[in-house]
Amino acid sequence: MAKAKNTEVVTNPTEVNQKVGIGDIEWTDFVLHQLSDDEKINGNPTTDGLRRVFEKVMNCSVIQSDSTVVQSPEPSNEKRASVVHSITWYDLSPETNEACKVKTVSGAADVYWGNCDKVYRNHPVAVAETRAEGRALRRAMRLRKVVAAEELAENIEDDISSDNVTKITNNQINFIDVLAKRLDINVPELLKTLSIDNTNIKNILHHDALTVIRELSSYQQRTDDIPNNVKGYLNNWSIS
Repeated sequence: MAKAKNTEVVTNPTEVNQKVGIGDIEWTDFVLHQLSDDEKINGNPTTDGLRRVFEKVMNCSVIQSDSTVVQSPEPSNEKRASVVHSITWYDLSPETNEACKVKTVSGAADVYWGNCDKVYRNHPVAVAETRAEGRALRRAMRLRKVVAAEELAENIEDDISSDNVTKITNNQINFIDVLAKRLDINVPELLKTLSIDNTNIKNILHHDALTVIRELSSYQQRTDDIPNNVKGYLNNWSIS
């Protein structure tokens, strides 16, 4: 077999690790170059594509890859589904190609009408499972500033509940609080940034609450780019 001239055409897992290491600055670009054009959407890798190249670029063998539904969609939780996906694999020795170390990584995702494309909003568990697997694969391969295609949503449905109201709902407040705490976000400062009056949280308009939720959801996909001025979770922010 002809010797590869650059990392983009290397196909042997052992050669992969010799050319570009997982800690090298070129690693993320190298992994993305292993994907075919139909395994990317607007430059973002699909979960299917990441799954295909995982064993190849990591020089490993997957033992188990499965999902656990930790929250099922119900009217009381705005039909939200939460899923955790775990991947277990063992590294292969570059010298003997034998198993040498077992590793496990997990990724989580929650999906509901506010962060899912309209066409998929009736299948939140399936979407959450795909997103969770994509996040697990990204974490396992230590990809930097990369979001799987399935994690993005462009055509989001407005609140689909029949009792849509003018003001912010308790479910929205609770969801904002969960995301803000998870991401260490100061909600009052975020509201200022979004030019939303935070004098009385209960008086925030329903569509403004949707704006806050979408902004927090976008931060989940780009944690490295969260502005410093909105960092620092504040307890009891929702109590006016």
